[in-house]
This record gives sequence, structure tokens and C-alpha cells, in this order.
Amino acid sequence: MRLFQLIVFCGMSVWALPPSALAQSQLARPSELHQAAFKLPAAEAGPIDVQAPTGNSDFHNIPNVSFRSAVEFPIGTTTYDLQTNSSMARRLSRAPGGQLMATWTQGSTPPGYSDRGTGYNRFDGSDWGDQPPARLEESIRTGWPAHVVTASGKELIVNHVFATGEYRPHYLRRNSPGENWIEGDVPSNTPPGTVWPRIAVGGPDGETIHMIAITLLVPNGGEVYEGVSGHILYYRSPDGGETWDVSDAIIPGLDSTFMTFQTADGYAIDARGETVAIAVFNGWGDVNVYKSADNGDTWETITAFDFPLERYEIDRGYTAEDLPPYSPEQPDSLAIFTCDDSGAVLIDNDGKVHVFFGQMYLQDDDLTDGGWTYFPATSGIAYWNESFGPDSIRTIADVEDLNGNDTLDIASIDNIANYGLSLTSQPSAGIDAFGNLFLAYSSVMEGAGFFNEEDGQHYRHIYVTASGDGGETWSAPYDIINEDIAFEPDLIPFTEGVFPALAREVGENVELIYQQDFRPGLSVQGDLDAAESNFINFVSVPKAVFGIVGTKEVVQPGYFRMEIQPNPASDEAWVSFELERDAPYSLSLHNLMGQKVADMDRGNSFGNGLQRIELNGLPPGMYLLRMQAEGKIAVAKLMVRQ
Repeated sequence: MRLFQLIVFCGMSVWALPPSALAQSQLARPSELHQAAFKLPAAEAGPIDVQAPTGNSDFHNIPNVSFRSAVEFPIGTTTYDLQTNSSMARRLSRAPGGQLMATWTQGSTPPGYSDRGTGYNRFDGSDWGDQPPARLEESIRTGWPAHVVTASGKELIVNHVFATGEYRPHYLRRNSPGENWIEGDVPSNTPPGTVWPRIAVGGPDGETIHMIAITLLVPNGGEVYEGVSGHILYYRSPDGGETWDVSDAIIPGLDSTFMTFQTADGYAIDARGETVAIAVFNGWGDVNVYKSADNGDTWETITAFDFPLERYEIDRGYTAEDLPPYSPEQPDSLAIFTCDDSGAVLIDNDGKVHVFFGQMYLQDDDLTDGGWTYFPATSGIAYWNESFGPDSIRTIADVEDLNGNDTLDIASIDNIANYGLSLTSQPSAGIDAFGNLFLAYSSVMEGAGFFNEEDGQHYRHIYVTASGDGGETWSAPYDIINEDIAFEPDLIPFTEGVFPALAREVGENVELIYQQDFRPGLSVQGDLDAAESNFINFVSVPKAVFGIVGTKEVVQPGYFRMEIQPNPASDEAWVSFELERDAPYSLSLHNLMGQKVADMDRGNSFGNGLQRIELNGLPPGMYLLRMQAEGKIAVAKLMVRQ
């Protein structure tokens, strides 16, 4: 049997996005949320107001993992609470034998965190280890670990040394769990050094490490390198990190011809076989993908989102005439729709690249301050894959309307914890052997039920959504901080969930880690809250929760000879299809965020079929008609007009 989808674009967003964003309707914002906040380009700022970690409580005295059977449980703790400046690194890896390895930045001695380094825990197939009391590194202070496992089971962690006069990428590696970690530095000779690395593993034998990092930013004491502050550089190891045959390489097009500066952690990398993809998420530039089909030897450039200003320099200035046509619903006439610097990239089983990022409005209206403003109430997860074509993102998730009143129930931007990101951000993506896609992200929780009275800020939770048809439609977002999963269900209304990291290779369950505490915001950056204990929690969710059971082959509408007439349509349309055998099928209508608008038809059929599509009451725009039969799915587009 066959399956097809129909896509409809709805023009109901309160802050109108560019046509390429294909925006779905957003929750209405009170005028108080149309305010901007200042954002500095610097990163790794230290805490200003700190106190010793809070004393032990019954919750902090967590029993050993082996004595618990909860779906969620803490595998580590940290007082240092900044896991990334923007995009998440790969922090949870699945070994060929099914074991899991988790990493995070760990530190417990504010304000300087001299003990900062790599927190690490391992699931051996039956139990997680005890929570680590100290970092992996012998003596050196590091941060920002990224972890991979090669096809032969070698582990590699890459992080960075970030201290006055010392800025360099650092690694820990070992060939098997029983060995000691070997420490060293990734070869780099750029002045004054490279930091904030990301890695992926691929190659013809699954042993090649691909790494990107950036030169130290000028605001952090660095210097312009080859025309760019924070230049992205490429590194490669053919043997799991033992030797490096490429160092400090500049990828053609990912250079001063593209940008004048790069933001900390505003990039991501992925690899599968000999295909490598790097995505760049700088809010003041294009969202570009740099793709290699020959294990990093040559590269092509694809633009997923086209920023309206070329090679922008902060404080240079621009006018409304330099921007897309003004919409009275955008926050300000000089506000520019873009990414929030936090994104993810994933290569699927067929070598196709998928990109995700948090949506943002930015503005540079003060040309003397060296920084810019952003609009904290911006929301939405943008999605793109190569089948969409250049500059053609879609919005696939947004803040959930928890009380069903179509309004974002946040009183003002003062009630939004300062992460410097979208209300929906920090995406992390995974894929299973059947090609099903999974995405985790952090999202603000509206309403009084998720409001911290002490700080006057709303909590964030971790959501997961999935696609069984190659990214055409997405399941309803699932809040993993719920009574069926939470280690302490009574604390759900007081839980802050940020920095999710999915295991890239998804098995029977969707597995991830995230950082949990009980106060919105950060102590190291942003709000500069008092330093307290944070937990690194592991969560495992069955794929069936997202409607993913087994494999469904994605096919073109022509497989079922699907046709929609008329198209565009206003009041009604008809879809015809043909099935080769008598079998159950289903038809459903979805918006571009993957949300189901209606179940059109289901039953058994053989031969030619014809189904009426009722369109009255639907907002105008593009919709997706999805047909499923005998493990196959097809999606067709339908344009609805007034």
C-alpha cells in the first residue's frame, strides 16, 4: 500500500516570517513581548554573584543507579552550568555493542572553577556507573566536550583549554573501556589558538574523525585571522584521533568571503560514511551547509537560509530598505528574521543533509555599543533538508499552547530567563536504522503553572518530535519531563530542562541527556544566578510514543498515482489514488509543522480510489496530504486559498 501527504502553508503568524520560512500560526504575543534585549558577542564570561553549592537535601542524596528502575535518572552533577554558548555538541554516543557513553562540562568550585573539565559516565548494557566526583582530565582545566565512538569501539573526546595565554583544542582517547585515557592536543598553529570544537566520526571504515573549531574571538582577547574574528577551521584524523592529516584548514567559501566574524558554538558537524556536513549558524549571516562527498577532500556550499545583509559587521548599520518587505507584525522595522546561533545538522541514511535551528529576530540599531539586540520572545524551530532546495526553511515546532487560548502567556521579556536564544532552541537530532528522524529541543513553558516566583521567570522543558517520512511531517512535540518519566514527579512544575543531547544512532528507544536544575537561567552567563547544583539526567523513551513502529518506506506521490484536483483549491478538493492490492490505508491532512489537521479516510481498498477533502475553515496556505499503506508513506502538497 501507499502513503501520501498534502502540505498547506498558513499565513497566521503573529510575527510574520519571510515567505521562505513557510510559517505556521504562532501564539499571539502581548505587546510587552515586542521588546529587545542587549546581547554581547563575547562568550565564556565568568559568574559575578556566586555562593557555595546548596546543601544536601533528600533529592540531592541520589541512590546508586543500580537500585533504581526509573526511565529517567541522574548520571552526573555539576555546579558549572553552561554546556554551550549556542549549538549543542554530540554528548551521548552509542557503541557498536549498544553501550552508551555520556559527557558534559563539569565543575564544582565557583567562582573560578579550577576543577572544570569533562564529566563522563558509561552504560555497560545493564547499568550506568556511579556519578563521577571529578573530571576525566588529570590536571588541566578544560570545557565543552564532544564525544564519538568509532566503528572499532575507540572513544574520542575533544574539548578545549580556555585560559589566559592558553587556547587550544584538547583530546582524551582510548581504544576500549578497560584502558586509561590518553590526553593530548589536536595539532593547531593559529594565533592565539582555536577553541569550542565539534567532532563527528565517519570515513569508509568508520574510523575517520572530522573536527571543526574557531580561532579565539576578538572580544575574548583574540585577533582577526585571515579576515575573520572566530574563523572556522577544519581538522581530520584517519585513525580515531591518534594522528591528524589535516589541521587548521580553511574550507573554500567558509572564509572571509562569507563572513567577517563567527559566534561561539554557532556551528555543527555530522558525518556518515564518506559524506561530511558542516552547518553554520551565525545570526548575522546565511545558514550555510558545507558538504563533502569524499571524506573532507572537496566541498560544496548550499544555502539553507539566505540572510538579507552580506558580510555584516556589527555597528556598520543598515536601513529598512536593505531588508525584506516590512510587515507591521514584526517586532521592529529594523528587526531581521534569522537564526539564534543554535542549530543541529544530520546526514540521513541516504546521504541527504537535514538542518535545524532556533528562529530569532536580531537588530543593530545602536552603532556605538559593539553589540546588538535580540528579541527574547521569538520562537519556532526551523527545519531544512536538501530536497527543499536553497533558502526554503519550514517551521516544524513552536511553544506549546498549554491552556489552549492561542496566546503566549508570558507577561514580559523580564519573565524569560536569559539564555540569549529563542524560546525554542538547542536542537539535537538523531536517526534510526530505518531512516526515522528524531529531534530534541528546549522550550519555554507558558502560564502560571511553570513560573518561578523567586526569579519571576518561566521554566523550560525538553521536547522530542519525530518524522517517519524523511522530514515531511513531524509528530506532536512530546514533553519528556512528565509523570510517566520523571525521576521525581512532584518536582515537574519546578524543573528547568536545557541543553538536550540525543544519541545520534537511535535504537529501540530514543535516548538523550539534558541538564536539570530548579531555577530558570544560568549562573555562569546570562542571569548570573547564584551557583547551585545541576543534574545531568539520562532519559529513554520508546519510539512508539512518537508513532514510530518499524520501518515505513517514503515514496513519491506518483507511486500511488496520487493527484489532487483542483490545486490550489478553496472550498474542497479531490484526491485520487490507486492501490495495487487489497490492503488497509489511511489519508490525513497536516500543516507544515507536521500537526494533523484532519483524518481524511482510512479503510481497505483495491484499485482506484477517490476521496473528497473538505477545506472550509482552514486558514489559507500550504498543507500536506499524507497517505500510508503497506509500510509506505507518500506526501503531496495542496495550496489552500481564500
